[in-house]
Amino acid sequence: MTRDEKVMMYQRGQANCYYQIGKLVDTLCDSILKESEVLGDDEANRQVVLKKIDRIRKSHKMLLEA
Repeated sequence: MTRDEKVMMYQRGQANCYYQIGKLVDTLCDSILKESEVLGDDEANRQVVLKKIDRIRKSHKMLLEA
């Protein structure tokens, strides 16, 4: 296996990893929203949920930029 092939294989694996992490982030955010709906739709609960989702998305963005 040449160096270029190894690099390409590594990059494909890295891209797949970022894709899988993105899917997990979306699933987690969806789960948080569904849990929020079950608990009720008061404003305090809504703010907590939105803060959690925002923190998760910011962490994911930081990971992608690293």
